[in-house]
Amino acid sequence: MKKYIHSFLSFVMVLAMASCSEQKPEVGPTPTADDVTFTVTPTSDNPNIVEFTNTTPESIAFWKFSTGASDKGEKVTAEFAVKGEYTAELTVIKSGGQATSSKVITIDQTDFTLLDREDYNFLTGGGDSLDGKNWKFDKMTRGHMGIGPPEGSTPEWWQADPMSKDGRGAYDDLVNFNLNGFKFGLTNNGDSYAKSYMNDWFTSRGGTIVKDDDDNTYAITFDDQSDWNWAISERDGKSYLSLSGDAFMSWHTGGNQEYEIITLNEDELYLRTIGDDGNAWYYGFIREGFERPVVPPVEKPYEANDIFDDFAGNNSLSFIADGTLDFTAGVDNFDQMGNTAAQIGRYVRTEAGGDDGWFQNYQAELPFRVDLSSRNIFKMKVLMLSSNDFTTATPAAETPEWLGDVAMTPTVALRLEDTKMGSNGWETRAEVSQTITTDQMGTWVELTFDFSGVSDRTDFDKIIIQIGGEGHTRPGTFYVSDFRLEQ
Repeated sequence: MKKYIHSFLSFVMVLAMASCSEQKPEVGPTPTADDVTFTVTPTSDNPNIVEFTNTTPESIAFWKFSTGASDKGEKVTAEFAVKGEYTAELTVIKSGGQATSSKVITIDQTDFTLLDREDYNFLTGGGDSLDGKNWKFDKMTRGHMGIGPPEGSTPEWWQADPMSKDGRGAYDDLVNFNLNGFKFGLTNNGDSYAKSYMNDWFTSRGGTIVKDDDDNTYAITFDDQSDWNWAISERDGKSYLSLSGDAFMSWHTGGNQEYEIITLNEDELYLRTIGDDGNAWYYGFIREGFERPVVPPVEKPYEANDIFDDFAGNNSLSFIADGTLDFTAGVDNFDQMGNTAAQIGRYVRTEAGGDDGWFQNYQAELPFRVDLSSRNIFKMKVLMLSSNDFTTATPAAETPEWLGDVAMTPTVALRLEDTKMGSNGWETRAEVSQTITTDQMGTWVELTFDFSGVSDRTDFDKIIIQIGGEGHTRPGTFYVSDFRLEQ
């Protein structure tokens, strides 16, 4: 009986394996334009609003319209406010590849109600503005250019300071939006600013590099703007501004020239786009002729106050952990021979990557600007364990773009920054770094941070402690005590 059972089970397993092998997916034939089909149906309420339905079997649909609008999905609608002929283009993705087909859509009458929209009026000046409306970079406002992660919603990596790109070809540009024909125009006065990876694009259009010290400025004119149009579309609860032809918003960061509209009102236009490098780029414009009201900054007082924290509850400032740093105050001190404090702080770096992991630090913003003129020496006790891995490097693919392979370092850095600089605080910071030697590992060491070289600075209102370096994902545990500005 056991023999028969064994044979039966073997037979079942063979059948199962054969069945599995037969279920492997097969790549279909490469589709052609003739395989791409879709229907075009004017909506019953308004013939200028047209419904498009993908009828191509087993495909994913991407739509583009000659108005400049685009969309994705099996069924989409598009508005054609002005009388004329338009092209609707459908690209489908199938298992065997992709193909594109298009149809010409004829609109018999102009529907002026579709033109009288708040966003159109803000952008173009409305139907009464025959010459459209000009916009220029908001060059006096910090953040008029910026960059951030593609999944983010703010330019957290970099924000341009006022006039920081002066002379690069962007600040004298005007971009124009006209409701008549949905025309877009760029007056660049002979030069344009762009990311350096746009070099082939500009040179193929006759541009020559005139400045390349910080990305590139090109000598170029765009005389033929006949196919430059704009469109606004809605998708997933957001509004997008799209440009067609070679049109771009003065500063070229690449991509498909679709911009998420973050702010649009009578005076301000703030946009976000994904550039050719895959990052999110930000653009801030104001209408031509608009001047922002000048609001005097509220300056923090400049004071020579005591600054201290024993990391056990006795302090004059409030530190917070940045990123994924795990900091615990008030842990028991296991080595009171080297430090008589009963309780100390534990600083634990985690293995996280990205901005939250690369720059783990302990930081405090002060309610005043630090007067360093007479007291400018900080001290802090640190205990660093030799069991931390200071050898294994995080590979370059997992570190910031500007770094290569990075290992954790036995260093303690103290930084002073100006919070008015925002995310650009690193540009004007002062830093003193100390290295723990091999023979100092496992013992309490009192470190001195001498800022006498910047004792004339009056802008520091932020203190940052960073242990273990930055740019890597190596974990580490450290202990700190008795941080203070010397009397």
